[in-house]
Amino acid sequence: MVKEPFISLVLPELVLGDNRLTYFERILLIDIVSLCKKNGYCWPTNRYFMNKFNCTKPTVSKSISSLSKFGYIDIEINNSEINNSKRIIRLSEVLKKRIISIQGNINTSIQNNFNHDNKYNKKKKDIIDNIYYIDNNGVEYWHGKPIESKEATIEEQEEMEKILESFREKEEDIK
Repeated sequence: MVKEPFISLVLPELVLGDNRLTYFERILLIDIVSLCKKNGYCWPTNRYFMNKFNCTKPTVSKSISSLSKFGYIDIEINNSEINNSKRIIRLSEVLKKRIISIQGNINTSIQNNFNHDNKYNKKKKDIIDNIYYIDNNGVEYWHGKPIESKEATIEEQEEMEKILESFREKEEDIK
């Protein structure tokens, strides 16, 4: 009997339900998560994915860019080798934290290398949610970027006063 290799991993359900991703991008992300399990990163070439999934180079390239754009992976290009660069793919902090959270809930152990300490971990804040969160210092973030507080313009202030006045009028009508 031949033993067939299989992928065993934990993945947040939101990945499969993310309608911004194509079906291929979802499968590609599952493969990338699987490749990152051992070291916390991987370095597959576009040709590797082309051969594995029988697709074109533009499809692979666009899909990897899309996964990066939507915050699932981080890409680093290592140009340390002469005449040869290597693309390193890491799972984003958001995705790693969600996977770790799920694994903790089902009492499975994770490899220490999955939390690999690298320059990306040091650059990013403690991300709880990729849409909106507040860090330990009280700074609010929207999609991983700090929300800058700006004073309302005169037009905005006037509009708010009109809205507040309409609430006051409704309150008086109720009394």
